[in-house]
Amino acid sequence: MRFITIILLASWLATATLALATPELGQLWSIPQQPVAYEVSKTYTRGNLQVEEVYYGSREYKGHPVKIFGYFCYPKGRGKLPGLLICHGGGGTANLPGAIVWAQHGYAVLAIDLPGKGEQRWHSRSGGPDMDVPILLRTSPDPSYNYLIHAVAAVRNGITFLTEREEVNPNRLGMVGLSWGGVITLLTNGQDTRLKAAVNVFGAGFISEGCTWQNRFALKSSQEVTQWETLIDPKNFLATQHAPILFMTGTNDHCYYLPTFQKSYEEITVPKKLVFLPNSRHQFLPYMQAIVFQWLDDKLKNTGRSFPNVQIGALQRKGQRLIIPAIIQSDTGRIKPTLYYSAGPLRKWTTRYWQEVYGFHEDGVWYFGLPIAQVQPDVVFYIQAMDDRGAAAASSIRSLLRVQLPDNQITYALSSPIRQVNHQELPLQILGYKGMLPAIRITFNKPQQVYQLVFPAPQLVNS
Repeated sequence: MRFITIILLASWLATATLALATPELGQLWSIPQQPVAYEVSKTYTRGNLQVEEVYYGSREYKGHPVKIFGYFCYPKGRGKLPGLLICHGGGGTANLPGAIVWAQHGYAVLAIDLPGKGEQRWHSRSGGPDMDVPILLRTSPDPSYNYLIHAVAAVRNGITFLTEREEVNPNRLGMVGLSWGGVITLLTNGQDTRLKAAVNVFGAGFISEGCTWQNRFALKSSQEVTQWETLIDPKNFLATQHAPILFMTGTNDHCYYLPTFQKSYEEITVPKKLVFLPNSRHQFLPYMQAIVFQWLDDKLKNTGRSFPNVQIGALQRKGQRLIIPAIIQSDTGRIKPTLYYSAGPLRKWTTRYWQEVYGFHEDGVWYFGLPIAQVQPDVVFYIQAMDDRGAAAASSIRSLLRVQLPDNQITYALSSPIRQVNHQELPLQILGYKGMLPAIRITFNKPQQVYQLVFPAPQLVNS
């Protein structure tokens, strides 16, 4: 066993911590500027990979020191490699076979046990608070007791570990998080400037607005919910995301509902891409990992490649079909785009069935058609494109609406990206309406199965 003390340079620390929006947030999430110590408890090889079982120091909990366990895996004799931190979800621990897969792809990988034990985590080798839902959602007796505070500290100290290893290029660091690990990725990428690529699988901000733990928020006092939303929720760090980030989720994910996932994505301004897995719930499948590899390789290995880009055009009508045009760009020149749509009330996000529609290509534009009879009174849809190397990207999910104008004319509309669990978004486009859309209000007429729009009289043109 060997023991190594890492001394952090003050100038480097100044760039590693992002200034936060409020002093209260900054104080709550800060990591003490102190040396990070680690020890290697065991070392062995797996084929051409070197594996180390390590423990490193992290944020104290209730006055007691905390050590975090991790598997550090890397290909031998490859020089300085891109570094990658893997953050598991609730009920998980560091997974050696999984870490080996990531390392075989050419990364120096640190897969950690997040702090503590807790339900389904009795094999965790890390100290700190237990990873139980009440602790993940707690704000009392002090917000600093919240689990996510300590999880982010564990991750950021893990990033420090990677920067000080001679096998790692400290200028090429990435992070992948699943479920609660995705939430932690959002929190980390919003605070730590050392990351150059991030992947969030399933995680979201605005958690109290739509998640599987909704009943727990309902039992909290208004003060507790406010504390959570203003101090803990990842929404506070969406505006400060800086590393390019890939968002990936199943359309039917039952933990973080799709509207809050998409709302979080829409708030981010750094380079980003969105991928949906149709009719999938809370599972990370092998083909999802292949997409993640493409993202990380593009950002950390300087491949010079980029993901497809999908841009929705102006809604059209042709006979009894609504036509949705899309401009899809890809640097490979070869793409397979698909429109996915689903009917039913917006509240039934976890039980929807998504169907496929294939388009046709003409003069640089892809066109997808849906029978008007399907829009009774609405459908939600997105368009996703995959290129020939396996990189994929989707448009935001929007609604097609059957709407009634103030003069009782029936037409159709395309909504803004869906951000609310139980409420329809305002139209972004109205078929046949000319000019800029004014501020409007939307109501639903259940007997007539139509959305009614209230706004100044439009100027209609032939569609």
